[in-house]
Amino acid sequence: MRKIVIILFILVIYMSSYHAETMYINLISGETITFNTTEINQITFSDDTSIDDMVELIGQLPIKFLKNYPNPFNPTTTISFQIDEKGETVVEVYNVKGQKVNTLSKGHREPGNHTIVWDGRSTNGKPVASGLYFYKVSINGHNKTKKMLLIK
Repeated sequence: MRKIVIILFILVIYMSSYHAETMYINLISGETITFNTTEINQITFSDDTSIDDMVELIGQLPIKFLKNYPNPFNPTTTISFQIDEKGETVVEVYNVKGQKVNTLSKGHREPGNHTIVWDGRSTNGKPVASGLYFYKVSINGHNKTKKMLLIK
């Protein structure tokens, strides 16, 4: 339940920056929750969880983004991130529709700072269109996502 609350908290904050009218939340069970963001008046937590507790839990994730640079970019950007534990690490790029565009890296990584260059190409090697993209770093069941903008 705590993971769902954390995910909801992050999504509400993230989506509010886009002024989206509809939010979709995909649960681990496969169920999708859909609601109108104008219905959100306040965030409540179960089990006496406070905002401070949420900030502490988010801070404990083993992935920390440094940034991607340049951003906006053309034709390449360097994605920088730090991981605090060793494990199987995957770095993927998604478009605004949530479709995977490319897997940039997949393999075992040690703790520390890492960089990966994306050349603005899809898995099949074709240049992608200008627009907003998201890169996701995953390690040992934890994920972090950040946006980047390709301008041609």
